[in-house]
Amino acid sequence: MAQSVFEELLVYVGFGPDDAEALHALLPLARPHFGHISEVFYARILEHADARQALEGGEVTVGRLKGLLVQWMESTLAGPWDTAYFERRSRIGRAHVRIALPQHYMFGGMDLLRRELATVLDEARLQPPERGRRMRAALDRILDVELGIMLHSYEEDREVQRLQAVRTLTAGLSHEIRNPLNAATLQLAVLERRIRRMPPQDQADSLQPLVLVRDEIRRLDRLLEDFLQFARPHELAREPVVVETLVQRVADLLSTDAERRGVRLSLQLETGLRARGVESRLREVVLNLVLNALDASPSGGEVRVTSRSAGGEQVELRVEDDGEGVDPELRERIFQPFFTTKPQGSGLGLAIVQTIIAQHGGNLRLEHTEQGGASFRIHLPSATAPPPPRLS
Repeated sequence: MAQSVFEELLVYVGFGPDDAEALHALLPLARPHFGHISEVFYARILEHADARQALEGGEVTVGRLKGLLVQWMESTLAGPWDTAYFERRSRIGRAHVRIALPQHYMFGGMDLLRRELATVLDEARLQPPERGRRMRAALDRILDVELGIMLHSYEEDREVQRLQAVRTLTAGLSHEIRNPLNAATLQLAVLERRIRRMPPQDQADSLQPLVLVRDEIRRLDRLLEDFLQFARPHELAREPVVVETLVQRVADLLSTDAERRGVRLSLQLETGLRARGVESRLREVVLNLVLNALDASPSGGEVRVTSRSAGGEQVELRVEDDGEGVDPELRERIFQPFFTTKPQGSGLGLAIVQTIIAQHGGNLRLEHTEQGGASFRIHLPSATAPPPPRLS
């Protein structure tokens, strides 16, 4: 996406410079009450057995957590509301996953903080009343952003843990399967040598099933490679990657395949774009997406690959096809490992693509074209990204 999750949240709730100014004005009014609000907050949470068990069994005491909540309220009203702020807030969601705090406590806790801080405003009886209303609106917006960040990071970290379990299982199974496959391949080679010694007229009937079995073993071997790649993502040594060159190499590689299918491969690439990443891994991303697009496009259709700068901080890549698109009921599942709609698919292609992009600090989104085809939109960090802007 063109915006980060944090930027999208700010835009979605309508948080802007006027809200930043209002929160700065609210801070000295609310600060004397932070200690009391923290006491109320944890007293309410500890009334519930599940939350009490999660918090008391963690690495920090409730007393320390109260102090951290005071710091949290201070920084929520003080800002600056920038990418560093987003990352600090994301760590809270991830911490909730680690201590197994049920997710619904986030909603209840945020509602309590909202009401307590609103009470501070009501008791201040600010004049003119419009001043208080502006502060209340700004408070509501930033707390909505806070909740959105925590929920996003909470779900993101739960998904990471789930994928890690899948990867561990996959690595073990792949190892166990590869050993018998290697043995079967060796025995096929021995059998083929014996068949080659037979009279020519007797070889054809014996070689045909052997070739079929060998092809299936090769297919299984490729499938195992997909599994292992998913199970053991590579460490990245990121460097500037020329996007135009990267895409052109993939297009050259697939041009014959596209021609055979009767599908036009169209490139619209902005010159001079550089992403920060590993060229071989990003090439794998583009290759996978273009192959999927070729599979989806009918004869006479077109696959379009475009690139552009997205705000100077990111590089955008799009891969679009003229197919029937992705069924809305399947859009949430196509990035899940082992889900596929192809008879011979492993269900790992898009999962691997998403993993690679996430490793690069980018993101991948499925959209649809005006004609109804699939459009995969990638955003990657630019190699020349300036420091992110700050709201202060």
